[in-house]
Amino acid sequence: MGTSSARRGPTGRLWRLAKGAATRYLSPANAGAVAAQEVAARYVAALGAEAESGLAGALAAWRRTRKAAQNLGAFCCQVDSQGWPAALSTWGFKDLPAAPETMAQSLAAVLETAGGGLEQAVAHTALMGVLLKLPEPGSSASGPEAAQLVQNFLAAAFYARLTLDLGESLEAAASGFSPLRQGLGAIATCIGLAVETGRPQVVQAPLTPEEWLGLPGWTWVTKLTEALMSNLSASQKSAHGR
Repeated sequence: MGTSSARRGPTGRLWRLAKGAATRYLSPANAGAVAAQEVAARYVAALGAEAESGLAGALAAWRRTRKAAQNLGAFCCQVDSQGWPAALSTWGFKDLPAAPETMAQSLAAVLETAGGGLEQAVAHTALMGVLLKLPEPGSSASGPEAAQLVQNFLAAAFYARLTLDLGESLEAAASGFSPLRQGLGAIATCIGLAVETGRPQVVQAPLTPEEWLGLPGWTWVTKLTEALMSNLSASQKSAHGR
């Protein structure tokens, strides 16, 4: 499948360990030998290895994703404080899109950061997923707060990138579609828990669109992404008694 953070196939010792963990995770011959947390943790380590700088390298592979998260937080704040028409106008829309899917598709294209190759494609997919869960324009229902929406986006993006990079190993090892779906579901769950656990570790989320788009937003998104990756790595070490 290649790697979502470069235009070459994953190479090096840590990528081999990540692929090996993915294979053992779903191999019927190794049932229960590898947990979802280890697969995710090995993936974080492999991302960092590309820049030979550990967690900082992994974060560097998420620069455009973090910018998209800032934009998402700002847009959500604008919808909450100004309403849909004003928020959409700020991002260049003259009219409300006709259908929720059309709106999510168009918004994702505006909120993502262009020029990111596979990283941009992953961000687009994750953005669409969270945007489709917003109440439709004109609805009296209240949507999730901006910070929660951004948190959900980061978890979805991390899961999507992991499955792109390790999907070939996971699919080849699985004995069928059902075990593959269950295994991927467990990985998604551990990623969601890691980002949820990381939320209290960071400073208060930005409260205005201006804060989301400025340094406070960048800092908050970066710290939450770092906490997500750190928690995944820590859970794997704990599982091995290290």
